[in-house]
Amino acid sequence: MKHVLFVAILVVAVAQVSWAGGWNSDKGLGKTTLKGQLVCVGCSLKKLDGANAQCNLFAHHAIGFKSADGTYWSIIDNAIGHDVIRAHELVEGKESTISGWIYPIANMVEIDTIEIDGISNAQVAQAGWEEDQEIAKSLLARKVGEAPDSTSSH
Repeated sequence: MKHVLFVAILVVAVAQVSWAGGWNSDKGLGKTTLKGQLVCVGCSLKKLDGANAQCNLFAHHAIGFKSADGTYWSIIDNAIGHDVIRAHELVEGKESTISGWIYPIANMVEIDTIEIDGISNAQVAQAGWEEDQEIAKSLLARKVGEAPDSTSSH
């Protein structure tokens, strides 16, 4: 009985590892390239249409992408996109090229690779890490029912 249970657990573990890349095996077929500018989407919408974006307090100027056709895309916050989203002081306003997958129903882009004019991936990673540290400090100081302190201005 122990051997049957062990084999069952092993089969499930192997199956999970094989699916680690995602459930959609056709995903790579929809890969596209976008050219445009990295922007704080909240601030952009505030300037364009008066959105009540409070980026200093809540989103910390999370970076998104404005494609050449004027469409705004939020970046999926995963292992690749996270540092780009966080490195707002370094990357905001920079022209860039994203290779990845778009999800038009949600105006989201998942980055596979990104090239940012004049900035290396190592610089983005460092800036993202530093911003995470600042956000963590701000959130630790937050009181129940209060907005977090602003960690950066814009």
